[in-house]
Amino acid sequence: MSIRKDYVERLIEQFAAALSRLLKARQEKRFADAAALIRSTALDTLGMEYSALLMVDSASTARLLGDPMRVKVLARLVAEDGELHLEQGDSRMATERFEYALALYAEARRLGLPHDAEDSAVLTRLRAWLGPGAS
Repeated sequence: MSIRKDYVERLIEQFAAALSRLLKARQEKRFADAAALIRSTALDTLGMEYSALLMVDSASTARLLGDPMRVKVLARLVAEDGELHLEQGDSRMATERFEYALALYAEARRLGLPHDAEDSAVLTRLRAWLGPGAS
């Protein structure tokens, strides 16, 4: 098995476990825990601070991450962060996060990573919130 395949499989497993914990915290309305999980997951799986990854445009972030799977992981984290803001009544920040997540998903696809069924479900939710014209 190649090193790259091992890396991708490990990244997916690590992210899936973190996402499960994050969704559970959100469901239980433990918003501070969910926010902390978003930050720690970015650091653990992507090797960078979450806030730093949000400082530049999606194309620059994608170049910085260097791998479409890593871009997709960040896109999902940002989408979950948007959901978290929405659940706390901050629709302005939720909208910003949803727009950025959508742009990151587009970058991952541009880099050659096709969307899977889970991505499609997330993209549908993002577009439903953002309304017509969201791409």
